Amino acid sequence: MLDQAPRDTLTGFYQRDALESYLRQLIADSRAQGKPFSLVLVDVDRFKKYNDRYGHPFGDEILKYATSTLRLTFLEGPCLFFRYGGDEFIVVFPGKTVKETLCALRQCQHNLRHRPCLYGDRFYHVAVSCGVAGFPDDGQTAEELIRNADDAMYFSKRTGRNRTTPYGRIGLLKFRRIVMFLAAIVSALATIGLVYHLTYQQIIRPKLEQLKHIKIVSEPKNLDTVVLRSGLVFDGRILSENRGAVVLRLYFENGGEGQMTFKRSEIAQIKYGNPSE
Repeated sequence: MLDQAPRDTLTGFYQRDALESYLRQLIADSRAQGKPFSLVLVDVDRFKKYNDRYGHPFGDEILKYATSTLRLTFLEGPCLFFRYGGDEFIVVFPGKTVKETLCALRQCQHNLRHRPCLYGDRFYHVAVSCGVAGFPDDGQTAEELIRNADDAMYFSKRTGRNRTTPYGRIGLLKFRRIVMFLAAIVSALATIGLVYHLTYQQIIRPKLEQLKHIKIVSEPKNLDTVVLRSGLVFDGRILSENRGAVVLRLYFENGGEGQMTFKRSEIAQIKYGNPSE
């Protein structure tokens, strides 16, 4: 079927023009024989960064490395390779279910991790993101299969790269991500509640209650009163005040005295008594 089809000079894969006619024939044969097949769209991760940083010759080496890894992992004949775009490739697995194809792709990801690209005197680790669509469940036409495999590939990109996503599981994977996100929010709220309980309820609030219930014994007459915006009220004798702060002397029930300094921004009202006792 593809004996005379032109091949890409850089990768040796069949050119894109041969893909649609091949898929139409494969769909007809698979439908007649009741057999499945799978289509994988492969995209090289961060390929633009390689080109921009190291130049197009290096980018070409990355493409040749990625496609040679595909060839070493999947024998041509049982599967067919097409260059779909600049750094996008399509691999077709006739007679293979999506589940069988996923097992093969795991081996490809393993080979990429353990077979870095040698360029010059350095090794570079290259990864790919893949999307898988299967006939007949994920599409009845060549256009549907390619579009759905492309959607699955971009889901792999958005969720971390260097992974493979079957189109039929995108809904489940999205639901799982939402559940994990909500679980993280619940965990964060629970942590905030625990911190609130430990710090405010057990430390801060008791201290505020102590301040609210300061008792004055043998108190002088006609004390000044400072009312804070928080609702706390303090009676005592104003020692000094300016635009920035007010210093108040307090008289405690044990006969002792102390003083507190309040910022003007904290004060809602000051009621002045008679400074002479």
